[in-house]
Amino acid sequence: MPIHEQGAQQLNRRDQQTPDALPAEFLDHLRMLEDAYCQHDDPIRQSGFSGGAQRWRDERSPLLTAVDTDGDLLDVGCANGYLLQCLVGWAKERGITIVPHGVDCGPRLIEMARQRIPNAAQNFHLANAWDWNPPRGYRYVYTLGDCVPDAFLAPYCRRLLNQVVEPDGRLILGMYGSRSRNIPPIDLGRKLERLGFDVAGTTHGGDPPVTSFAWIDAGR
Repeated sequence: MPIHEQGAQQLNRRDQQTPDALPAEFLDHLRMLEDAYCQHDDPIRQSGFSGGAQRWRDERSPLLTAVDTDGDLLDVGCANGYLLQCLVGWAKERGITIVPHGVDCGPRLIEMARQRIPNAAQNFHLANAWDWNPPRGYRYVYTLGDCVPDAFLAPYCRRLLNQVVEPDGRLILGMYGSRSRNIPPIDLGRKLERLGFDVAGTTHGGDPPVTSFAWIDAGR
């Protein structure tokens, strides 16, 4: 049997063994994150980042390398909406218009996002993306690779590609390391390829690199 067919069968078996619901301890962790973020007034700290404004831009803006046309962008796990607000501005500097959308399972964070971008308040949804039924598709969908436990990542990506990304759209994934703890980001491109995905591109942010981004085109 060809190696790629063996890999596909292994992935299928792994998906069949994946439970329908996320583990309770993982959901508890998400609730703890919301509590931690909401302790701060600084929108960057509310987004789980403590490196300051310049590093925030240097380490987050490279994900726009995957955004090459105007379109709607859904941030999965959008927290307080600050990253989306920044992406809209950074994209505008490049001549690209982004319409912001977000989904998060933290009710206080979603309310912050709606207040932060009031002209798009209706675009923010309170839900867990693992079992969320979106009202529509999106040209771009951005999510962190750790929005679900590692064993759930492959079926999670396939669900987003099949049910959330537009047929000609793009799924963008990110992973963050830590400069203070000297933890580099994982190589997302290689990880996704090992999971059986056709990766359309990769990039990173920071010096030294502390964020990693990779994207998959729907239908590929």
